[in-house]
Amino acid sequence: MKEPKREKFHFETMKAVAAHKDPAIRKKAFIEYFEQFQEFPSYLFDNESKIDANLLETMQDLLKDEQTTTEMRKGIDALLERLPS
Repeated sequence: MKEPKREKFHFETMKAVAAHKDPAIRKKAFIEYFEQFQEFPSYLFDNESKIDANLLETMQDLLKDEQTTTEMRKGIDALLERLPS
């Protein structure tokens, strides 16, 4: 049996949604990205000297959400651990 083909990833679309001013839209996009790739897209932001404010806010929103899975929480912890604070 053939696996269903994955939807093509659109970098520019994800970058725009990840920087959206509405936290709920960002959160939904990050959940969808994680479900597809099993990681969070930190590369969409400039995290050189400190973690991007939108990225940090979205990760905190996900950590507060009771619906966030254990796997997703591990992904958030891994992301926050490797980025500057």
